[in-house]
Amino acid sequence: MSNITDVFEDLSHALRVLLEADARAHRQGLLKLDRDEAVGNIETALAAVLNAFHSLYDAMKKEGQEGIIDWYKTPELATVLTLRNARHHNQAKKIRTMYSYYIQEAEKIGRMEMYVLVDFPATEDGADTFDVYISWADLKTLLALPTQTTRIREPAAQAIRTYLGTAKFQGFAAHYELEEERVFFNVVPLFVNAAVKLIPLIKHLVSPRSMEGKTFLTLFQHVLPADTANHEVNCEPIALMP
Repeated sequence: MSNITDVFEDLSHALRVLLEADARAHRQGLLKLDRDEAVGNIETALAAVLNAFHSLYDAMKKEGQEGIIDWYKTPELATVLTLRNARHHNQAKKIRTMYSYYIQEAEKIGRMEMYVLVDFPATEDGADTFDVYISWADLKTLLALPTQTTRIREPAAQAIRTYLGTAKFQGFAAHYELEEERVFFNVVPLFVNAAVKLIPLIKHLVSPRSMEGKTFLTLFQHVLPADTANHEVNCEPIALMP
């Protein structure tokens, strides 16, 4: 069994765990009962998804399959690698989730804070993803750091900005009379887009074992990518319990 199959299984399970962590936090109310556990579950699952994408990148190189696609010249894939590396190398505050940002930056825990939430809509009728919002301010900081620090070349950094449509983010914040630091974007559609770009190219290298693996292998060959050029924008109050 190829290492690519093993890593794809890891990615499939990580995506399921992230979905479950989000559902438990919100629909099952854990965020109100035990904030630290709910946020910790989401953060751990998010890291697992990012690490699994990086492991796929690494496995393809080790198995001589790097010629299939250039990850860093493909904005959908460069974005997830960049987010993963920021966390792995403790750069730009690890690109915080909205939850961690609130806990660290709120004037007072429990006090309501207003954030601008940027989502990337599905292009299929009736389709949607769940939401895990991460900090644009942190990613902006990361992309502005010297290349020798982040190893992100400027063409890749600019491709990520263009792909996400970040030139519009300051305007979104201004519309709601908030600072650009209050802008957060949904990372889940970006995982879908990365998988949609990659999986059809490596499906012949994957022999899934689990229900999750089989489901996601099929899904990512047929689902349409999210639209990162036409954003859905809302301004919402956020308050986590002390």
